[in-house]
Amino acid sequence: MENNRQSKSLSRRTFLKSGMVLAAGIPAMQVASGMPFFSGKNASNVLSSNTGDSLFELFRNPAVSSKPFVRWWWNGDKLSAKEILRELDIMKEAGIGGVEINPIAFPGGDDLGIPSLQWLSPEWIEMVKVALKGAAERGMICDTIVGSGWPFGAEFLTREEQTQLLTLSGRKVSGPATIQVNVADLLKESSPRVNKYKDSLEEIYALYLAPVSMDNFKAPVKVPFSGGETVSINVPAGDHILYSLVKVTGFQAVINGAPGAAGPVLNHYNQKAVERFLNRMSDNLFPEIKDLKPFRAMFCDSMELEGANWCRDFPAEFKRRRGYALEPYLPFILFRVGGMGTPINSGEITQLSGTAAEEVARVRYDFIITCLDVMRDRFLIPYTKWCNKHGFKSRVQTYGREFHPLEASMEIDIPECETWLWRHDHSPKNDFASHPTYTNVNKFVASAALYSNKKIVSCEEITNTDNVFNATLEQIKITGDQSNLSGVNHSILHGFNYTPLEAPFPGWIRYGTFFNERNPWWSFFKLWSAYKARLSTIFQETESFADIAVMHPLADMWTTYGTVRDPFPEKHFPPYQYKVWESIHKNGNSCDYTSEGIIQKSVAENGYLRYNKRKYHTLILIEVETMMPATAVALANFVKKGGKLIFIEKEPYKSPGLTKNYKANDQKVADTIASIKKTYPSQVFKVSAPQNDVIGWFKGIQQQCGIRPYMQIDKPETYVSQIRHRAEGKDIFFVSNCSTNERYTLKVAFPDSKGTPCLWNAETGERYRYPDAQGSTLTIDLPPAASQLIVFDEQAAVADYPVLPAEKQLGTELTGWTLQMEHIDGTKKEKSVSSFAELLLDDNYRSFAGSLHYETKIKGDNSSNWLDLGKVFGVSEVTVNGEKLGCRWYGRHLYRLPDNIAKTAEKTVQVKITTTLGNYFKSHPENKTGNDWTRGQAWQPTGLMGPVKLL
Repeated sequence: MENNRQSKSLSRRTFLKSGMVLAAGIPAMQVASGMPFFSGKNASNVLSSNTGDSLFELFRNPAVSSKPFVRWWWNGDKLSAKEILRELDIMKEAGIGGVEINPIAFPGGDDLGIPSLQWLSPEWIEMVKVALKGAAERGMICDTIVGSGWPFGAEFLTREEQTQLLTLSGRKVSGPATIQVNVADLLKESSPRVNKYKDSLEEIYALYLAPVSMDNFKAPVKVPFSGGETVSINVPAGDHILYSLVKVTGFQAVINGAPGAAGPVLNHYNQKAVERFLNRMSDNLFPEIKDLKPFRAMFCDSMELEGANWCRDFPAEFKRRRGYALEPYLPFILFRVGGMGTPINSGEITQLSGTAAEEVARVRYDFIITCLDVMRDRFLIPYTKWCNKHGFKSRVQTYGREFHPLEASMEIDIPECETWLWRHDHSPKNDFASHPTYTNVNKFVASAALYSNKKIVSCEEITNTDNVFNATLEQIKITGDQSNLSGVNHSILHGFNYTPLEAPFPGWIRYGTFFNERNPWWSFFKLWSAYKARLSTIFQETESFADIAVMHPLADMWTTYGTVRDPFPEKHFPPYQYKVWESIHKNGNSCDYTSEGIIQKSVAENGYLRYNKRKYHTLILIEVETMMPATAVALANFVKKGGKLIFIEKEPYKSPGLTKNYKANDQKVADTIASIKKTYPSQVFKVSAPQNDVIGWFKGIQQQCGIRPYMQIDKPETYVSQIRHRAEGKDIFFVSNCSTNERYTLKVAFPDSKGTPCLWNAETGERYRYPDAQGSTLTIDLPPAASQLIVFDEQAAVADYPVLPAEKQLGTELTGWTLQMEHIDGTKKEKSVSSFAELLLDDNYRSFAGSLHYETKIKGDNSSNWLDLGKVFGVSEVTVNGEKLGCRWYGRHLYRLPDNIAKTAEKTVQVKITTTLGNYFKSHPENKTGNDWTRGQAWQPTGLMGPVKLL
């Protein structure tokens, strides 16, 4: 089914060698002036002729699988066939290639009296059939979520199938005495503070008495408990800690579950429960759609299990996997659970020191990896098998406290990560460099896809939970570019809200950027989607390159602190850990993340560490102190075969877990590392941790350790990063500037790249020889928000970049503007403009949404070739003497004047700016939907700020 359909749709990839790795990311290019290449006749002529270059042909005309997809929120499942088809038409017209059907709770507002359909009901399934058939007729692809909301579950789950948590609290008690304790109080003290299901079951699992402090481990004394409202406890002489271990079943509710798929979350540690839930969906839905073009993939959203850690046979499973009993250690490794599983105060606890502290820490590690293993074996692997059995691919966001951040994604057909659009307020402290949009898991997920030879690195992209109506296309571009830099090559936008036109403006809004035909800038969205599709094509069809592998101190973190809440960990360990990969890329190398499991299975040869088709000349360990002996042996073999090994700040000296021979394992790790340091001093390095300048820190490492960058950048910049891809005969680089204000010019040498350097324009599908290249040394000029796709081609037959008139250094500022404001409510206002800045103080202007039309007349200038609008907030379009010069939707708003206009002494300049909706909703509290999202946000600059100059 799916596999046959996929192979036909991908037949255009025959230019690639069959063994090529397909994955990763790259963004687009602009010329040095910051303008896109020519459009119109020039572009259409180029696109109409076949160049004979298969990769370039795919780039010019991307397959539907390369286009952005959207998460299609079926709000409240208040569905009709007519509306489903209408919205599919809107999405296709906007350049969207596929949808993820996502039933979700109704977000509130006027539902027009439309009833909700129950998930998996015959009526709901009929709407799915409409969507599948409609998508196929429009050449679009469909995925669907399993269940609804996240994590999935439903009211029909039995108690044993509901998610389980073992939590605890502690209180100090003194003896000798017999005390009576109210069980309700113990339950209250341990109760998790999470998104609770209304009918959760809390019960005492065990009671223990333990010392107040402990230097040598001693098992706690179990207190007899057979039920009842109170428990009588005989406390020996002295002070003790009374631990109450509480098992909570059904402790978490599905977040935003749609009717029929709300209720308690499924216990993902229970394989029978997982299979029963999945089979309920496949038994009801799949037979009804068997004659339609099938789903591409079944999707599982964020695994925010809020600390779930238990199932009925967990103690037995732990003993089978680890070789010893878990129960004596439970009071010392558990904690009370807060939101997203974050540990919170659980009262009094035993103060551990000496060998007791070490022993408990080792058990904590064993407990965590057992949770990870059980989740993999009982959920991830069965889930993919279920998907594949029915002809679909599995697509899952496999991260969080219950998953290995890298290796879990290797079990999934289409691993997925997240890139967010944060509320950037145009201040230096909250920009795209200090607050990047990719999340901490992206590099893990992308690396996992590459190790397992997967073509697609999927991403829930432009995730937006607060900046809904203020997001600009420029912010969307920068966010998408940063996503690609982190390894993403397939965008699933967050999201498209199912909402009938009859719904009061702005409609039914669950989350997300306002991807909607009622957004003022929606007609320009297709410009970004075309750009994004061309980049995705390149990233999907070529091989991502990396020459350095980076290993995080996961075992040390798990041993010391436990797991963290990915993709937003409550603790960064060490604090700079996610800045290391950025500094590597900004200095002209590339990296993947690695793990102990990957290193142990890798092959060391000819100075490289190779796993499948990934290979690295350098391995960097970030403050790693703990590793398995087999990992240390693999590192020694790598160094012996000529590789470079860099320890940041610390070096390994011990092993994880409470194995019987852990002391011998500790010694083996320490001895192995000491031996390679002594034997290979020119290949093994120890460097200090970075302080403030992480980019300069890694540049120093390159010099100290003899790491040769493939991009030799004269002056690396905080805002500029890059990735490298390769295909037969082509070396491909994506370079991006994430600053919205600053322009950067870099002189870059590419010593390893052969062929002719070319610029490929992802906005228009054109390509030209890179202007003013000095062999393989380029001057890369990046205006704000700009990006370049640079391709060194050994067989290129491309035209020179057209010679354009130079910009004047000093320009003539244009004044005397009139302004017409065409509001989205249909009203119009006119005024003269003496100062663009002063307009922001005008309430009528500040709260405006729609299109702003500026006009001025010029006399006597016939020597200027460019019009520079200065700073613009919105999408600009320019007309001079009635001739349209195009539009700019990001970066520098610079327009070239055609010769016939430039030489005309009298000019009428008209500038149209299309705005966002945020300020309008902020100023209209009567529009509850819009105002709820915007009232707490600052006023956003809008329109034309200038200065506008002829250059």
